[in-house]
Amino acid sequence: MTNYPVTGTGEAIAYVDGSFNPDTNEYGAGVAFFCNGRLTELSQKGSNPDAATMRNVSGEVMASMMAMREASRLGLQRLVIYHDYQGIADWCTGAWKTKKEGTRVYKEYYQQMRLSGLDIQFVKVEGHSGDTWNDRADELARAAVGK
Repeated sequence: MTNYPVTGTGEAIAYVDGSFNPDTNEYGAGVAFFCNGRLTELSQKGSNPDAATMRNVSGEVMASMMAMREASRLGLQRLVIYHDYQGIADWCTGAWKTKKEGTRVYKEYYQQMRLSGLDIQFVKVEGHSGDTWNDRADELARAAVGK
């Protein structure tokens, strides 16, 4: 996996995905983050009972927030998030209503990142379709919850 997406100065590309382990009631997030010709892999699990009701979607949301946080930490101006779950973009843009606490927190975080000067764009990809980096984000999310 050395054929990395190309980013310009001050830009990053992130592939995000989520997973859920019903045995442990934990959700996982995976991010393949590309900046300056380098890949950074991020993964994390969560077990908040309210968030766990959204199953893998909570992992998807957490992964997107992790990508935004990493771009902000690096002082970048632009982030393109590749996702396979439509809500990742639609909650932020307002196309979908934020009815649950987790989606409200996510949209507020997105808005804070935008106000801080981070230009965030979303690109939808098909899940489990052989997209190398979407598949890698999925692997990271699954590994975070022991799947």
